[in-house]
Amino acid sequence: MRGGVLCIAAVAVLLLPACGGSGGGGSTQQQQLSAAAYRAKIAKIRGEAADAQTRVAEGLQAKTVGELKQRVDEFAATTQRIGDEVAALTPPANAVPANTELAQGLHDIAAATRAASAKIATMKTVQEAVSSLRQSHGPVKGSHEVVNALLELKKLGYTTGS
Repeated sequence: MRGGVLCIAAVAVLLLPACGGSGGGGSTQQQQLSAAAYRAKIAKIRGEAADAQTRVAEGLQAKTVGELKQRVDEFAATTQRIGDEVAALTPPANAVPANTELAQGLHDIAAATRAASAKIATMKTVQEAVSSLRQSHGPVKGSHEVVNALLELKKLGYTTGS
């Protein structure tokens, strides 16, 4: 598929190699993390991003508008939560700007995804909803923020992948 849904899935794909494993990492850290601890915290997000990607991709095969909307809503909620987890990290000083941009990008993607979900809710058929998603441009601002942040974190040695 093209458009908004692919953009959402593409962001999830971008997070997979860059963010790492599942669960944890949601509590606010009072002390600045070491480089290794920050890498580990970011790595724990990989499973969450992978699961979100899988669920939204499955939504593309939805039989009802409600099912498609549910998958998009789940992706938005998960992306918001992941953004909150990233925002709660206290990274090494050189990673603060990229970490902040990553969290903001994830929050912007979640907001744009919620807007897409609201639009989907008005559709009468799955075909109409999918067509609407194809024609949308997706969460462009958030996607750019995430890509830029991940590239910077890779350059700094905190992530792998793009």
